[in-house]
Amino acid sequence: MSETKTFHTSLAVIADIHGNRWALEAVLQDIDRRGIQQIVNLGDHLTGPLDPAGTADLLIARKMVNVCGNDDRELFLPQEQRSLSQNYTCTQLAPAHVAWLRSLPDTTIVADELFVCHGDLFDAPYLLEEVTPSGVFLRSTSAIAKSCAEIAQPVILSGHSHIPRTVSLAQGKLLINPGSVGMPAYSMETYGMESGSPHARYALLYQNQHGWQVEHIQVPYAWEQAVQVARGNQRADWAQWLTTGRAQ
Repeated sequence: MSETKTFHTSLAVIADIHGNRWALEAVLQDIDRRGIQQIVNLGDHLTGPLDPAGTADLLIARKMVNVCGNDDRELFLPQEQRSLSQNYTCTQLAPAHVAWLRSLPDTTIVADELFVCHGDLFDAPYLLEEVTPSGVFLRSTSAIAKSCAEIAQPVILSGHSHIPRTVSLAQGKLLINPGSVGMPAYSMETYGMESGSPHARYALLYQNQHGWQVEHIQVPYAWEQAVQVARGNQRADWAQWLTTGRAQ
């Protein structure tokens, strides 16, 4: 865990870009238009059949708080242990991009108030979602509270599931998933995660005299360009996800 970062009264929270440079550009433009000075990035930055190198260049050039996600860490695995998307990503990255990824912590704390993580390093596959034979549902309050019981900060920022959520716990903790900037749906072997539209997503977090205010934002962007690249890389599954925000 890295040291505490400074905090402004408002910040943007982004996650799960997955190499979608076009979506990231649109989100950064929207953040700038709103005059937000601080960005927290929850990881899974580059993996996907889109533009990992261009995405990395944008992130490296932009001052923000970044943490490492599971797909970021898995890029360092041997080739035979990586997924198709991970192997494609590795072929596109320059040494500077890889060095930047290796420098990122798994978690960090912002001003003693915000615990920042990707969301995969808990006692369950997803911090806020439960995967069942009937589908994906919000986990129970008690299960979520148990997973984050040792976190002292009142606000927990996590991504990983790509589903925008704001969840309050009885002891006063607030958990926020901003959704995915660049991958609005995906399918696993037995389930799918879907946001329902192709928009890029992020969240705004404000602190006022009454506590924390959360605003979930969805941004239209030129997703047809990302879809064309996915199809050019023989990824019809990604083209479907990017076009519809549906896993099937």
